[in-house]
Amino acid sequence: MDFVPRIVCARCERPSVVCLCATLSPLTTRTRVVILQHPRESDVPINTARLAELQLQRAELHVGIRLGEVPALRARLQDAEAPPILLYPGEGAIDLAEAPPPGPVTLVILDGTWWQAKKLFQHNPELAHLPRYGLSPSAPSRYRIRREPAVHCVSTIEAIGEALALLEPGGFDREALLKPFDAMVEHQLHYATQRSARRHLAFRERPRKAPAALLLRERAADLVVGYGEANAWPRGSELGGDAELVHWVAERVVTGERFEALIAPRRELSPSFTAHTRLPAEVVLAGESTADFRQRWLSFRRPGDLLAGWGHYAADRLAAEAGDAPDRADLRELARRQLRGKTGEVAACARELGASLPQPWARGRAGERLSAAVAVTRALLSRAGYTSE
Repeated sequence: MDFVPRIVCARCERPSVVCLCATLSPLTTRTRVVILQHPRESDVPINTARLAELQLQRAELHVGIRLGEVPALRARLQDAEAPPILLYPGEGAIDLAEAPPPGPVTLVILDGTWWQAKKLFQHNPELAHLPRYGLSPSAPSRYRIRREPAVHCVSTIEAIGEALALLEPGGFDREALLKPFDAMVEHQLHYATQRSARRHLAFRERPRKAPAALLLRERAADLVVGYGEANAWPRGSELGGDAELVHWVAERVVTGERFEALIAPRRELSPSFTAHTRLPAEVVLAGESTADFRQRWLSFRRPGDLLAGWGHYAADRLAAEAGDAPDRADLRELARRQLRGKTGEVAACARELGASLPQPWARGRAGERLSAAVAVTRALLSRAGYTSE
């Protein structure tokens, strides 16, 4: 069965063909919303907490199991001007519609399946000491693509909308918040119907021409392969937090144009950094500023570029540091589909595809992995029938 590779929107994290960004609305509230999301839920493409975070100007999404892993969330629980309340149903929960708290609050939400939300509650005794509220939803859930355990249960974004409608003194536009959610549900139902209608075509014999690489062939002129290294400390440690990009390398596949940047870290380098990246600490510490890197990179980048990488981590860090979110292609996923099995690490995948590994031109581990990723890209292009002539 043919597989059509998908480009993922860096903002809403949905495939570009069903991007939800046009349905997102910036929504201002007095209430601060903080979401503790179970790590397993963060990998679910149709989770709704992300849609709430993208729209609510005072919303924060934190991924973890214990509050000790997310000190920023724990700090929010100490805000005396907007004291925290927990939205979690069950025995002892106050009906939010009948007795809403006075004044501004911090609304704490647990996101995941009901089993995962229960685990988050059990693993964090601090949450049990918060004022606890429940909802009596005004309508059944619209989440028709995911089964809820009971009629009164709703999705995370629906629960947030119901709660804000009760907490905001000037009212709250719940329908605006749910607009991307409704669009996502309709997209999923539409594609499920299409797939069901075409099942009888799934195994029709047809000439195979590297379907996993067709997208790369069509956009070969736009292909830029990138790889990055980050300075990351363990979550919960004194220097923990988001990893910062410190080494970025890229190559334009068709023309061979190259880019390399060493970016001076804003925090002390982690103890394992040099061993992992094979870069001398003094070279990284003497790197350029983030602002200079951003300016140089955006000068190298062209409108319409397709950024190919081994997974999405490096592209995520690039988006965070440089504010750059071009269209993406995941080489690991494309290669897995092409090989119909596991890829191994990037150099092994290149060899499996019959590619020879070029001599790295950039420094450290990033240089080696970029050269291997370029080899994978060229092998996929070759299998798709691409020629430079």
